[in-house]
Amino acid sequence: MKYNLEYVLDSALDGIFIVASDHRLVLFNRACEELYQLSQEDIVNKALWKLQDLKKILPGKRSDNGKPAYGELASKKERMILSHKGNKEVWVETIYTPIYDQNNGEIAYVMGVIKDISEQKNLEDQKQVLLTQLSVLRKDIESKYDFSKIVGQSSGILNALELAGEVAKQNTTVFLSGESGTGKELFAKAIHYNSHRAFKPFIAINCSAFPDTLIESELFGYEKGAFTGAEKAKPGKIQLAEGGTLFLDEVTEMSLSTQVKLLRIIQEREFEMLGGIKTLRADIRIITSTNVDIEKMVREGKFREDLYYRLYVYPIFIPPLRDRIDDLEVLVNTFINKLNQEMGKQVQGLTPEAWKILKTFKWPGNIRELQNVIERLIILSKNPIIGANEIPGYIKREYDENVSSGRLDVGGVLAGKFSLDKSVEQFENNLIVDALKKSGFNKTKAARILGLTRSTFRYKLAKVPPQRLKLVKERSINGEALGVSHHPKADHLS
Repeated sequence: MKYNLEYVLDSALDGIFIVASDHRLVLFNRACEELYQLSQEDIVNKALWKLQDLKKILPGKRSDNGKPAYGELASKKERMILSHKGNKEVWVETIYTPIYDQNNGEIAYVMGVIKDISEQKNLEDQKQVLLTQLSVLRKDIESKYDFSKIVGQSSGILNALELAGEVAKQNTTVFLSGESGTGKELFAKAIHYNSHRAFKPFIAINCSAFPDTLIESELFGYEKGAFTGAEKAKPGKIQLAEGGTLFLDEVTEMSLSTQVKLLRIIQEREFEMLGGIKTLRADIRIITSTNVDIEKMVREGKFREDLYYRLYVYPIFIPPLRDRIDDLEVLVNTFINKLNQEMGKQVQGLTPEAWKILKTFKWPGNIRELQNVIERLIILSKNPIIGANEIPGYIKREYDENVSSGRLDVGGVLAGKFSLDKSVEQFENNLIVDALKKSGFNKTKAARILGLTRSTFRYKLAKVPPQRLKLVKERSINGEALGVSHHPKADHLS
C-alpha cells in the first residue's frame, strides 16, 4: 500500500512534499524534482517555517476529544515565482496543510502542494487591468456628462440645468421636451451619471426608430419561440437597464398598445417578456423625451392620458438654439477647443463677419447642427481664423437674403424685428411676474391666471431674468410689493 501511494503521488502533476516536525523530509514527489528547481533543504526550511504559523492559528480548533474537528484543518497559502524546467519562471501557489498525530492530537507533519497558477495569475492580472481601465472610463464618462459640460448662460438653459440638478439624486421620472438637436439625451445622461444609479447601465432606445411590430420586442425582450424567427431568448432594454436608467427617446412615437404595457412598468415596476409567462421586476429609472406637443397629442387621442400623467412628473424644457443665441459664442468656442484637440488643429476663432452670419441664422437643427457645421469648418479651414467665405452656402444665403430684403441692417441685426421682439418679450415678462405676485408665487395658479398650460408657462418663465424674479419675490416676502402676501405653500421658482 505504501508503494502504491508513493507511485500515485509521483504520478501527480503538482509538486507534493511532506515534512515531519523533527525536520525529516518524508516525501518529495517527482514533480517537485523535475518541474521546479528546488532543493530538499529549501523545502524543509520553508515547511518548518510555515509549521510555526500553523501552530499559532490552531489553538481552540479542537473537538470534545481533543482532536481537530473535520473541516477545521487550518492551512496556509503562499504565492511565489519559481524556476520551471526549460529555464522559464512560473507563478506557483503552495498550500501547507498540517497532519495530526492520531494519539496526542499534535501536529506531526506538514504537507505541501505546489501548483502552477501561471495561467490563473495571468487572468487575474488581465482582470485587474480591465477593472482599472473600467474605472478610468467611468470617470471619463462621468466627467463627460457632468452638468458643467452643458455650456450656456441664457436664462432658459440655466433654468433647465437647475431643474436637472435638483432631480438627479432622486428616482423621479423625468420628462424632457425640446426640439430635435437641443441636447435632450445629453441632459438624460447627465441626470443618470449624477445619480446613485451612475454605476449601473444607461440604456437608450429611440422609439421612432422601430415599427410597432418591433418596438415591444426591443423593449421587453422575448422568449425562444415567441414568434417566427425567435430561435433563442433575447433580453429587452428593460432588462439591460436593470438597476440603472432607461431613456425612452421620442416616447410619443409609441403605439397605443405599447403605451398600455409601458404604463404597467411605471405603475407596478414589473413586466413579461414576449412569449413568456414569468413576471419580472423592473428596477429602473425612466427618463423620456419628445420634440412634439404631447398635450396636443393627448387631446387628439394619440397619446394615453393616464400614461401622460405618469410620465409628466418632472418636466424639463430645453430651449432651442434660436432662443438662446447669446450662448452661441461660448458653444462655438467649446466645439472649436474640443475638435482642435481631437483633430490636431490650431483654429483660433471666427472673423467678425463670420460671427454675424452665424448669429443671424435660425439653426433649425439646433446644437447638433451647430456642432456639425463647426466640425466641417475646422476640417476644411486652412487658416487659424475662419472667415465668412468659409461658412456653408445655405447659411450665407439666408444672411444675404435678410440683408437684401432690408430685414437686416449693416450691423447684422434684424431690422425692426429686434425691437419688436424685445418689446413683446418684456410685455410677456411683466404679465408673468404680475401673475406670480397675484398667485403668491404658485406657478400652477399663475399659469391658470394667464390661461396657459403648466409646460407653456414654464417655457415663458424661463425667459424672465432670474435676478428680476429673485428681487420681486424678496420684496413680496418683505411686504414691499403692494397687495401681495407670501403664500406659505407657494412652490419655489425654478
